[in-house]
Amino acid sequence: MNIAIVYYSYSGNTHRAAKVVEEVLESQNNAVRRLRIEAPSESNNFFVQALRGLAKKKSEINPIETDLSGYDLIIFATPVWAREMVPAMRGYLEKAGGLSGRKAIVFVTYGSGFGKEHCLDSLKSVIQEKGATCIGRFSLSQFKVNDRQLIKNLLQKELNL
Repeated sequence: MNIAIVYYSYSGNTHRAAKVVEEVLESQNNAVRRLRIEAPSESNNFFVQALRGLAKKKSEINPIETDLSGYDLIIFATPVWAREMVPAMRGYLEKAGGLSGRKAIVFVTYGSGFGKEHCLDSLKSVIQEKGATCIGRFSLSQFKVNDRQLIKNLLQKELNL
C-alpha cells in the first residue's frame, strides 16, 4: 500500500509519533512518505496558539505536496490546541487535493486530553468534506508518542494488519 502521513508538529511530539507510525507501517511492507507541514510564522506563545486554534484560523505554510491522489491511504496528524486542530493543518487542508475516494486515518497528540475527541471530529469532518473516507482514528498522550507497541496496536485495530 502507498501511504502518506501528513502532519504538523510544534513541540516535536506529533513528529515523533509520525516517525513511529511510519516505522510500523514500513515493517508491514508499505511504501510510506511523511509530509511535515511547516508554518514559518507560527507564534511561540502558547496562549496565542490556543486562541488561534480556538478561532479556527488558518496559517500560511511552506510549500509541500498537496496532491494526495497517488496514495491509497492518507494519515493526518495534528496536536490539539484549545480543542481544535492547529492552524497549519487547516491551511494545509484548504490546499489539499486528490482526497476524493481516498481512505484516511486521523490521529491527534495531546497534553491534557481536553478536547481531543472534538479535535478528532473536526479533522474527520474536514477530510470527509473533501471526499475522503475516514476509516479510523486514535489519540496519543504526549507521554506515549514513542510507544511503538501502543501505536502498532492502534494501527492494527484501525487497519486490521
